[in-house]
Amino acid sequence: MLGNMGYRDKLKKLCALRGLDQSSLASQVGLTKSSISRILNGAQEPKLSVAYALAKALGVTLDYLIDESLELGPTDQLVSVTEEEMTILRVVRQLGTSESFDRLLAVQPGPAPSANDVRGPAPQSLPTTRHRGEFGRGE
Repeated sequence: MLGNMGYRDKLKKLCALRGLDQSSLASQVGLTKSSISRILNGAQEPKLSVAYALAKALGVTLDYLIDESLELGPTDQLVSVTEEEMTILRVVRQLGTSESFDRLLAVQPGPAPSANDVRGPAPQSLPTTRHRGEFGRGE
């Protein structure tokens, strides 16, 4: 848990959690290593656009980064995800979990399960494909 700390402390802690050194963070946000060092040491206040870029690079909101009252709770997690994974999360949030799983598994819509059916719908069979030469005939 990061606790009640200022943005510089949060930046340092988030860099450590993400395994980022000053050079890596600098390259992600388009700054020099010396600029990042000055920001982390409190010698320089970042511009709003730089603060936003830092928050984005570290996977947090700008609010979280600059608001000293915002803390991570005991069940909150900081997880680094790729842009592709973020896209998937956005789709799941938009469609809803059930619809997303149905589409992912290519489940065909069927009759809704009755209230007494605790098993849910029967699993769908997966299509099988034959590959060239599969049965030893050299096709």
